Amino acid sequence: MTLETSQPGPSGRLYAGTGPEQRQARRRAAFVDAGLNLFGREGFRHVSVKRLCDEAGLTQRYFYESFADRSALLAAVYEHCVDICRAAVGESLLQVPDAPSGPATSDDAPDEQRLAQLTRVALDALLERLTGDRRMARVILVEVVGVDASLERLRMDAIHGWAELAMHIAFDDEQPPERFRLAAVGLIGALTQLLVDWYIATEAGTPAADVSDIRDVCVEMFIATYQRLA
Repeated sequence: MTLETSQPGPSGRLYAGTGPEQRQARRRAAFVDAGLNLFGREGFRHVSVKRLCDEAGLTQRYFYESFADRSALLAAVYEHCVDICRAAVGESLLQVPDAPSGPATSDDAPDEQRLAQLTRVALDALLERLTGDRRMARVILVEVVGVDASLERLRMDAIHGWAELAMHIAFDDEQPPERFRLAAVGLIGALTQLLVDWYIATEAGTPAADVSDIRDVCVEMFIATYQRLA
């Protein structure tokens, strides 16, 4: 039975206990899932709106209800993947015990050891997500590159967001040196390029760096940068 809200007109109708905004959100989520499946397996340029609709089990009318075009959906899928990775990294950092209070026993060594531990834990969480779901790896590392200016801006915003997280790991709530901000963006760019190289090599079946080596190299770069600039 159809239930009516106190608001007049069809826009306020509830179907199976859900209102129009909830239903639209569910349809949008279904298209994001479809985009992740198809863009992440076949590539953005090989997937039509019709294919996306078939995958989501919805009509084109509902696609254009939430997205102007395929690029807009790709942006939503990309943001969804980045959010998942950021949540995994944030959760992993919460599992690291707080640093012991009291004076350090030997200059800056304890701080750098903890920084290395935090960086390693964060990278492990990120790499686990990307290697565990190659659809996300493909969307984040390959498919969004060079599509259009809007997606390039979104990708750069994400890189700067990761750099902000790196600065928070290094300095907590303190203000980082300005040059470290530049270095953090460069370090995230280096990590991204190493992962692109890993993804392309593994897709082609050619020798690729082990992800644990990528992690260790990035930890070493991060600590060396911190020592130099902090």
